[in-house]
Parts: sequence; C-alpha cells; structure tokens
Amino acid sequence: MAEERKLYVCMRCGRIFSKSEMEILPGIRCPYCNFKIIMKVRSPTVKRIPAV
Repeated sequence: MAEERKLYVCMRCGRIFSKSEMEILPGIRCPYCNFKIIMKVRSPTVKRIPAV
C-alpha cells in the first residue's frame, strides 16, 4: 500500500507543508511563520457511498 502524505496549510501565510516539515518545531506550528492555527488539506479523491 502506498504511503499517503498528510498535507497541512497555514491559516496566516497560506503555505502548504507536510507533517515531517511541521515536526521541526516543538508543538503544532507552521514551520515558516510559527503560527499555531493550521488546517489539514482534504484529499482530492471522492469517496462514493452507495444509496440505501
């Protein structure tokens, strides 16, 4: 199974980075601007669920 990269986006500077880049600093912060509020990017694939 292929490893999925979890991507995050900073709410201040808008840069997209991976979890490995985020682990450079202690805690959960943007590695570029040190802002605390980040958001996980949704995957581009659509999950289809059959109707009941």
